[in-house]
Amino acid sequence: MGRPIRKTFPVNMMLEGRTVLVVGGGRVGQHKIELLLDSGAGIRLVCPTCVSELTDLAQSGRIEHIAKRFDPADLENATLVFACTDDKHVNRAVLEAARTRQIPCCCSDGNWADGDFVTPAIVRSDDILLAVSTNGKSSRRSRLIKDNLKRHLDTINSTDLLVLGTSHFYLPADQRAPYHLPSPLRESVGAMIHLIWGVHEFMILNTCNRIEVVAAVSQETGTCGILRRLLRFDQLPESAYYVKRGIDAFNHLCLVSAGMRSQTPGEFHIVSQLKEALEEANAHGWAGPIINEWASTAMHVSKAIRHTVEPILEVSEIEDVALRYLDGHGIPPGKHALVIGSGMVGRGLTAGLLKRGFTLDWAYHANKPEVPVGAEGRINRIQLADIPSVLPRADLVFSAVTVTEPVLTPAAHAPLLKSGVYLFDLGMPHNIDPALQSDAVGRVGLDELKSWYRTMNGSIEKAETLANSVLDTHSEAYDHLCAWCQHPPVLSSTPKES
Repeated sequence: MGRPIRKTFPVNMMLEGRTVLVVGGGRVGQHKIELLLDSGAGIRLVCPTCVSELTDLAQSGRIEHIAKRFDPADLENATLVFACTDDKHVNRAVLEAARTRQIPCCCSDGNWADGDFVTPAIVRSDDILLAVSTNGKSSRRSRLIKDNLKRHLDTINSTDLLVLGTSHFYLPADQRAPYHLPSPLRESVGAMIHLIWGVHEFMILNTCNRIEVVAAVSQETGTCGILRRLLRFDQLPESAYYVKRGIDAFNHLCLVSAGMRSQTPGEFHIVSQLKEALEEANAHGWAGPIINEWASTAMHVSKAIRHTVEPILEVSEIEDVALRYLDGHGIPPGKHALVIGSGMVGRGLTAGLLKRGFTLDWAYHANKPEVPVGAEGRINRIQLADIPSVLPRADLVFSAVTVTEPVLTPAAHAPLLKSGVYLFDLGMPHNIDPALQSDAVGRVGLDELKSWYRTMNGSIEKAETLANSVLDTHSEAYDHLCAWCQHPPVLSSTPKES
């Protein structure tokens, strides 16, 4: 015959200052008493003899020990009763006596199913109390769950901030491309990270410049190689990626949010990309109050950084840098350009090229872009599949879309390119196969634009110094976040560098 099953209702009883009777001074009674002591209850132990640990508690005055056999009079003023002897008949007598006086009683043996309540498997960590019950079906299963929860609580108590990633500072575009995580690969990797014990919360920031996991983790998890392996960084030398913890991780996200770690320092696209990453993490249940607070604080500090560096740093988005590159290399206006992509970068390129007198073919994937007022006769909108029909007339090609394979390849498009055409690859992974570059075809990628911009600007180092000084003045923001992480409030779900 199987174990009886009883439906139960969970409660946390407030026993401080109330009397609890425990009958039986063996190991079971000791376990119950040790749990009861944490509740502040007054404990009356009735038994002829008891284990030494209970004798010590009685001698120290923490419990009252009445050294005799149970008598119904021992129930006087008791709020709860535990029958914990090794004699089922004595336990039954205690249960019946308690029932006569309408005092809830718990039996630790086979009489438990006739009692009034059971004590679940309990995990206690500081001010956190977790209880696990299987309604009497499997005490072994309860213990297993309890032990796992205890391990998880222990990892929460050692929460640390972690950023693991790589960027254009560590890997050139062609070597970085295989490690990018476009959707749905990002969703798949995120689902695996979500299963790792010790990774409490996280988001994945995947842009044309970087791939990084921003996470709140246990200190133990933060030093292991699980995340590296999931991101496939274990295939890279240590110099090709970064691991930042604690205040270094906090400062890193502030600098990223301020655009100081972008291809074009100070650009604003990263703010919307960071918000999109946070929204995605919240939607999938990866992020919680810690990641949301960290991102919010980082964006707040980043505003102070931008305010400080703007007077010396001419802020440009990547599309502006590409257009300035045109101006700096003497490419005259009045030619024909193909713009591939209708996102932020594509719209910025279109506006800039129109100002420079270009006529355009504008290729889009799903969302047909709006033609700017006054440019109706100068823009021809096409879908990606129609690119071969307009490519032969393009003097310039700009591509900024999120793809897994290049949009332009040697096999399909090299014969269609006119001599002297310039190809600007502003996407990641590569939108334009590097093999298309030749004596007759010029190709400019993100790394080339970054190098050219830094050389031209000349004020990056000073801006970096100022940005770091701002971080120093906001060190209390990190201290506040660390203190806040220990007791985060309940937070509902909040809400690409390309």
